[in-house]
Amino acid sequence: MSFGHSFVPSQAYVSDHDMIAKSVAMAVTCLAVLFFCRKFVKDFRAPDTSIKAFLVSVFGVLVMPFFVWIIVRATVLTVYPLWLAALVGEDTQLEFSVGDTAGSSFRCQHKVDLAGMPILTGTLCGISGEFHKTLHRGIGVVLSGRGTTDGLFAVEIHVVH
Repeated sequence: MSFGHSFVPSQAYVSDHDMIAKSVAMAVTCLAVLFFCRKFVKDFRAPDTSIKAFLVSVFGVLVMPFFVWIIVRATVLTVYPLWLAALVGEDTQLEFSVGDTAGSSFRCQHKVDLAGMPILTGTLCGISGEFHKTLHRGIGVVLSGRGTTDGLFAVEIHVVH
């Protein structure tokens, strides 16, 4: 079953490097919080700050650190295996289990989330509707494509028998 060329890091790589990714994400998030707090204090003290600018500062302090955390963690978990797969990858197969098959959007039709993968790193899109209907939570799948044991550009998906 062919569906696309999404990059997926292996579950082994993610579990081995998750503490490093969390540490880097924590450091970058702390720096972002300092930046957002500095902006908030500057806007709070300025007498001519508009309500809109003040609300944007509040949004930055309260919400943006969560986005920074998610994006930095996902980036740390995917950059190295992605480049390794692109530069020296060979035909590879990796086994995963399905976490969730619910949901679909304009950009990601027939979405499949792989179990145990952080946000932004284990989502497959474009799987055919007929095959998508056969998938459910917990079922084992094998992804095939160009890559290494650390991750691959998935081209095909098959159910583990």
